[in-house]
Amino acid sequence: MNTPLSKIKVLDFAHLLPGELCSTILGDMGMQVTRVEPLKPGLGKKLPPIVDGESLYYWSLHRNKRRLAIDLKKPEGVKLIHRLIEKIDVVVENFRPEVMDRLGIGYEQLSKINPKLIFLSISGYGQNSTWSQRPGHDLNFVAESGVLNQHKNPDGSPTLPGILVSDYMSALYGALAVSAQLMERDATGKGKHIDISMFECSLSTLNILTTGLLYTGVDPIEGGFNYPAEMPNYTVYKCKDERYLAVASLERPFWEKFCTLIKREDLKSVVVKPDDEKLRKTLEEEIEKKTLAEWTEIFDGSDCCVSPVNTLQEALTQLPTKERKLLVNATHPVLGEVPQMTTPVFQHQDKKVIARDETSHDARTILEDFGFSKSEIDEFLEEREPSSR
Repeated sequence: MNTPLSKIKVLDFAHLLPGELCSTILGDMGMQVTRVEPLKPGLGKKLPPIVDGESLYYWSLHRNKRRLAIDLKKPEGVKLIHRLIEKIDVVVENFRPEVMDRLGIGYEQLSKINPKLIFLSISGYGQNSTWSQRPGHDLNFVAESGVLNQHKNPDGSPTLPGILVSDYMSALYGALAVSAQLMERDATGKGKHIDISMFECSLSTLNILTTGLLYTGVDPIEGGFNYPAEMPNYTVYKCKDERYLAVASLERPFWEKFCTLIKREDLKSVVVKPDDEKLRKTLEEEIEKKTLAEWTEIFDGSDCCVSPVNTLQEALTQLPTKERKLLVNATHPVLGEVPQMTTPVFQHQDKKVIARDETSHDARTILEDFGFSKSEIDEFLEEREPSSR
């Protein structure tokens, strides 16, 4: 399918979730993504769930990507990249700063070959930070950025978020930055090195709280302006069957409708306050009288911002998920049809989705598409690369 971005060629060196997801988003936008992989399987191909020797983790991140196994530590591999880069628009990488430079394929080296190259680097603390060489994972970044401190267990200990905040945010910011830079390149004819810090991406999710803290000098939790702030009408309640109901009836019309539906008309005039433990206890007792299914039926169509706390399996059956065609199947030669969740703003339901395509995996086919001659391919690939399944 031809789209405005279908001619944009992306070379993906990513080996961790942020970069891998970013290049997947670019692929969902319609760009042509070729993934550079090591000769030996990386960590991603070993992560569970494993089915018939194949990682569903890995294949959830690499739909519609072609794969080229190259030994970047050999001069022949670097020479091949230098040749490829002539026709590449975007590079995505998430090594520690300076690693790509040491390999001979950093921005300064590649931009001399292709001045229009857009080079996206995703790292823990940015390319020029004092902490640039410091290792880290998502847990480190959400801890250091203050995100973890916003989620507490009843005993006051931090609760690990159920999603990888810095990983996903850096992938999204990376895709956004590439899109913006492609537009700028149309005007200037010049490429750019985009520097994304996972720590900063995590910190950015607290932007409202940051303004409050910097202006008042008071920590959000101590000042009572942390968002979201748990209140009797903005929290979760346990139901009779040990499931949970999410109540977010903040506005007065929503609150009054909520009180009507739980048959507590006497509470409609209450001015809800965060520290009203008596009201919270009353609502706990009321919600615990029925099962989640019963409450879901009662609040269905009520328009007062009350929802069941769904499992993932339940969420995937929701009407919006089906109507908006968020889920597709990616064809895989071993696993068959692998369900995929596409990027929410690019539902290409008319586009064939491929997980692993045996024909596009062939190095010769890929290099031919990049304009390499038979003799050039023979020179670069004297030793046939092993399968990168």
